Amino acid sequence: MTIDPVFGDGYAMQRIDLGADAEGPLVATLVHRLPERPDSVPILVGHGWSDYVLDRELLEHLAARGLDVWALDLRKHGRSLLPGQTPTEIDHLNRYDEEIDAALRIIGRDRPPIMLAHSTGGLTAALWAVRHPGTIRALALNSPWLEMHLGAAVRRLLSRPVSRLAGRLNTRPLLPQGVEHYARSVHRDYGGLYDYDLALKPPGGHPFPADTFAAVIDGQSRLESAGPLAIPVLVMHSARSVFGMEFTEAMRRADSVLDVKVMAEAAAQLGPDVRIEAIEGARHDVFLSDADARHRAIEVLDDWLDVVLTGRHTMSGRGSKTERIPPVSSSSEGAG
Repeated sequence: MTIDPVFGDGYAMQRIDLGADAEGPLVATLVHRLPERPDSVPILVGHGWSDYVLDRELLEHLAARGLDVWALDLRKHGRSLLPGQTPTEIDHLNRYDEEIDAALRIIGRDRPPIMLAHSTGGLTAALWAVRHPGTIRALALNSPWLEMHLGAAVRRLLSRPVSRLAGRLNTRPLLPQGVEHYARSVHRDYGGLYDYDLALKPPGGHPFPADTFAAVIDGQSRLESAGPLAIPVLVMHSARSVFGMEFTEAMRRADSVLDVKVMAEAAAQLGPDVRIEAIEGARHDVFLSDADARHRAIEVLDDWLDVVLTGRHTMSGRGSKTERIPPVSSSSEGAG
């Protein structure tokens, strides 16, 4: 392992060789916060679409809690994007099993981690957990893309034409780069609070490959028909979505990427032990929000981790679909 060029000292980076596809060699990148803590519970952090693991302060917080902190940049994302590759391109989300399986093998088969994943990474993580029971301890999802905008009916309507287009376009973009509203609310160069590499996480996202969009729709369909997750699940999202062609100040304290109402409805179907928390003032990545919302999101995560790590049961009964644990107090709740 070598020093991670993104986080620097205290973080080691390891390449995972995934063979090759039509565009050449494939790699994923596993990052580990040092020193190794083999006697503590591991946590594996994942990113969203057109994204990479970038929030060092969050990883430091998790380490301060005593967790053994790992992070994974998937193939063709962030640290793993190689010259000549189509950013984010994948033709089936199950292909990510290779790097997830390799990461879990490196962490240790006898040490099932907690997984914390964002957006499309949350969909990928949920699909992994459904298909590989017993490999992870619990699942925390940060604004997961569990369902298409406006719900399952829209996804079903899009499924066949998008699949046909993907068969013709393959890696070519189905959607161009989007508007820069989200980056404008987050990145320091646009008036936000946070700094990250705009080449790895472009302001409007990378152009959306046709086969990647088809893979997401397929993944959402498979998750809808899958059986319930038997592990504790936390889903955090903004209290509201705000969309529009023109940027508005309201987008600084809302999800301007995904439909949070649809997200919450899909999250409630994940299993019998699901905690769903709407974070007032949060953005699409709840941890890249204004200080009050970020603080609240970390409080919620910490409270849930306490439950998971101590083994306290949170289900109200075998038939319960969603269990909402009373939130910890916060003087910033409802701000904005």
